[in-house]
Amino acid sequence: MKNIAFCAAVASAASVFAAELAATNSVADLGSVLVEGSALSKYRPETVNGGSFTDVPPELLPTTVDAITEDFIREHNPTDLHDLLRYIPGVETGGKSLLIRQPGTFSIRGMGGTEPAFDGVVPIGSGAGLFMDPFLMERVEIVKGPIGSLNGGAGAQQNNSGAGGSVNMYLKGAHLEGDEVNFQENTSVGRRTWRQRGMVDANEVVADDRFAMRVIGAFDVFSPSYVNQGSQDGADPRRSFTLAPSFVLKPSEDVTLGVKTMFQTTDQPSYIGVPVYHGRPGGGYSWYESSCRRGDRSRYDSVYVNPYVDWQVTDDWLLKFGGAFMFSDWEQRTREPYMNQQELAGYYATGEWSSGEKYMTSGFSKSNRVNRNYNLYARSVYTKEELPWGFKNSFVFQPDFYYRESTSGFGAPVSRYGATIQDSLGWGWVTVLGGLRYDYFRENPQTTVSSSTARGVTTTTRTHYRGCDEFAFSPRGGLSIQPLDWLVFFGNISQTRTPTLGYRDADGSRPTDPWKATQYEAGVRVRPVEKLWLSASAYRIDQENTPVATTFANDTYYYFDGKSRSQGAEFSMTGDVTENWTVFAMYSFNRYEDRNADKVFRRNPKHSFTLSTSYRFDCCDVLRDVVVGGSYRFRSKSFATMRGQFVDDSLYFDQSHVFDANVSIPFEKFGGPEDWTLTLGVRNIFGEKYFESSRHFYECLAGEPRTFEIGIRGKF
Repeated sequence: MKNIAFCAAVASAASVFAAELAATNSVADLGSVLVEGSALSKYRPETVNGGSFTDVPPELLPTTVDAITEDFIREHNPTDLHDLLRYIPGVETGGKSLLIRQPGTFSIRGMGGTEPAFDGVVPIGSGAGLFMDPFLMERVEIVKGPIGSLNGGAGAQQNNSGAGGSVNMYLKGAHLEGDEVNFQENTSVGRRTWRQRGMVDANEVVADDRFAMRVIGAFDVFSPSYVNQGSQDGADPRRSFTLAPSFVLKPSEDVTLGVKTMFQTTDQPSYIGVPVYHGRPGGGYSWYESSCRRGDRSRYDSVYVNPYVDWQVTDDWLLKFGGAFMFSDWEQRTREPYMNQQELAGYYATGEWSSGEKYMTSGFSKSNRVNRNYNLYARSVYTKEELPWGFKNSFVFQPDFYYRESTSGFGAPVSRYGATIQDSLGWGWVTVLGGLRYDYFRENPQTTVSSSTARGVTTTTRTHYRGCDEFAFSPRGGLSIQPLDWLVFFGNISQTRTPTLGYRDADGSRPTDPWKATQYEAGVRVRPVEKLWLSASAYRIDQENTPVATTFANDTYYYFDGKSRSQGAEFSMTGDVTENWTVFAMYSFNRYEDRNADKVFRRNPKHSFTLSTSYRFDCCDVLRDVVVGGSYRFRSKSFATMRGQFVDDSLYFDQSHVFDANVSIPFEKFGGPEDWTLTLGVRNIFGEKYFESSRHFYECLAGEPRTFEIGIRGKF
């Protein structure tokens, strides 16, 4: 208990320091910190769970699972899930704003991804992906390709998303491995921007090694560059606070009971971006500017509760039971950039509005939404390593239930009853995986009331959903061949089928036939040294029967002939080159084609690449245990869109090159404690000006400018 008390005192002191800093607007920069000065970050996990619901080394899976480890998160210090996933090539974000229809979701391999989930089974709710602090995660896994055969389809919850893959977050929880308190404080400063973050993580084991509690807390105070100029100049900074207590009880050697919780609140200036023209801001805007006003804010509050039970029935049989409740409440008020239909032709030609009114907008958008998500699941994992004739087998069965309700006309409440069956059979070099998922959806009748305000006029809309019942099957198959310890061939065919609920066509009927996404993938993995794996794969994803919007009599209807194809190749190198040198390198080539459109264009970057590396010196007393690191991120040219559709050749994003560097120095070098580290860093070293995401072509969000960091990290 004394550790937790000390942790609270440290967090309190850090909060006071942050408040004083915000009040004076003076900026110091405390970079990143390592838990141990001599520790080398690990960029490759020993096992992953998101691709099979079993703990398997990633190189042995027939699917591709990219994992971001706790060490990677600690070293790169991302502030939310959006910033973290920018390190994974082939993953793109659709605008870091609550104003978009599906905030906090991501495209993977050119296709829509599922809503991010905890532990692969608990969707976190609309908008939450924009606010998840990665410091709370022990790792994040991105499963590539249609994964409805394991996780279930999304249905009316996310419409035609889910064909590209899934994002699975694994929240840190209490453990019985010992007492420990980790503390981290970072400050960064750049041109017209500053940020201060403080994080603390305390685990305490009590009750004769049978019971433990863990408390994780984080605060973030951030003044982005766009609130220090233009119409938003002088706006209050972002303030975010998160508290995540968890508990674990082990009444016997075979049974573990636990509860994970999270409470979060964020109040930040609204931001929706600026128009783009020839790779730069158009319409009279500068790079780091916003059309929003000083008082435009976005607020987010959430509560998450997850009780669970793990029961090791026998040496071969594990039962897992879990449930979760996720509540989120957010509201936003945002003035959008100028876009006048009569002036678009002139803008395409010149990049300027003929009226010269860059702040001339449709007034502002104001909305409020409450989401409640409920989840229950039971998972049986039976693994037998020694069967007759040298076979081994792992069988998974999981029934689950998910219910969501949401306000603001997002759709009728939807219940999903599902069951997953999966079997992995191995013999000699060969392992075959097969699975089938059944989903039954019940869309409940509901009348929703939503309101919007434009130019001072509030419009109220009532929408009635009649409800319906639908079902779908999603199969998968995979093959891994390992003729040598250092060589693996793999391939998979996976498919997601999901009813398309909540739409109507021009005749007033509501087609509910499922959309279908099918992936074909094949690849090879090679281990040139003991802890380093190289992987290469090629894939194709075909999606069909998706909704396509059309306008008739000033109303929007949908027909269900949408077809698209995404194909490409991916390469990766992750792990330790030597015991002092670790690397995380990934490349993605993707070509997306809307097969209903007249023009094929680069909706996402065709080429994307990330290289991150850390090296620990052990050559001399002066440098011994000092860790230097750096990263490079590249995105090729792509075009800005309107609802995902091509607009004009002049509206595009230039290629971007972003470099970071950091160094970690143990306090022992200065005669300080051995478990404390000083970190210095520079983000976006060369001050690259680029757009990192967009909602529409006139709402594009710029990447952050060059910032300098200084930080401390300690362990008690």
